[in-house]
Amino acid sequence: MDAGTPFRESTDMGAGRAEQLLAERTRRLTTAVSLGTPDRVPTALVYDAFAARVTGVKLSDYVSSVALATKAGLETADLLEGMDAIQYPTANPAELAFLWLSPVDMPGKELPDDSLWQVREAGLMTAADYDLIVEMGFGPWMDDFVERHLGHLVPGLLALEAEIPHAGEEFNKRGIVNFCPGATTIPYEQLCGGRGIKDFMLDLHRIPDKVEAAMEAFLPVLKAQAQEGLRAARPIGWWVGGWRSASEFLSPRLWDRFVWPYLREMVETVAAEGVIPVLHLDSNWERDLARFRELPAGRCVLALDGATDIFKAKQVLGDHMCLLGDVPPRMLTLGTADEVKAYCRRLVREIGAEGFILAQGCAIPPDARLDNVRAMIEVAGG
Repeated sequence: MDAGTPFRESTDMGAGRAEQLLAERTRRLTTAVSLGTPDRVPTALVYDAFAARVTGVKLSDYVSSVALATKAGLETADLLEGMDAIQYPTANPAELAFLWLSPVDMPGKELPDDSLWQVREAGLMTAADYDLIVEMGFGPWMDDFVERHLGHLVPGLLALEAEIPHAGEEFNKRGIVNFCPGATTIPYEQLCGGRGIKDFMLDLHRIPDKVEAAMEAFLPVLKAQAQEGLRAARPIGWWVGGWRSASEFLSPRLWDRFVWPYLREMVETVAAEGVIPVLHLDSNWERDLARFRELPAGRCVLALDGATDIFKAKQVLGDHMCLLGDVPPRMLTLGTADEVKAYCRRLVREIGAEGFILAQGCAIPPDARLDNVRAMIEVAGG
């Protein structure tokens, strides 16, 4: 499907049947989140470039049109009969630039037409920016930073924000839950991306008070932005993302100071709005799993990518927090459908059936085999 290919805007499913499916699937998900036992294990997928590849869309076209990205995502959903939810209904990689304060190289521009987009860690922030954030306030500082460094990516971000409600509605017409159509993160992640991981890690040791002061200036703005998005969208769930802030990268002393207070605050901000915080946590968080028991019981989802041992997470948090995951991307790409089914059955047996949502680790990779993704859904369906 290229940019000019006609696309079926909605399925032939009747509105009544779609509403019935949507209610069943929403109940299935919310039962799992509240640590209950649903009628079967629910699925909630994440895919972007996979949708482009499986529907024959060049990645340069995919990133150039959010409407086309939505169409590819919906057509992919039609190929994955039985999926309960999509975690994020459409995509534009420009969003990544504002999560990590770093430029994104795009296919068809900085990269060949069908190459995957890449966040380019450019170290656009300097150590002096910590003081500027405190002096100017994070909002004005961010406006200036974006104008100087990321302005060319703003149209993509605005197009994405405008398209998300329509994309979510189209998934709902197929009886598929639009689970968490927005995202937030913590100051650590954005400052680390803006400074570059090497310089940021040095900053934590050399000028920790300046880093903390900037985080404290940043946090109220981040909370206000999240509250504004939550109140406008009224979603079921909302991502709270963590990547480089994982336990494996920091000593307990640094993690306790620069990560956990802010992560807890953002989770509680989302939960206070009556929305499910979906902690999308890449990398290895095993050392600090017990800390997540400080978060509201039966109201959060811990979404793991495979680096954190989900079976250990079950032992520590199984009576406190719903787990989501964690079929490895490499298995979806290089494995067989039988291997995928065997691993999914183990997940259902040892992690589920209560308090568990079956999904890929992080996101379905662009070169995943369609039969392997279908195998996940087949196991969840019994």
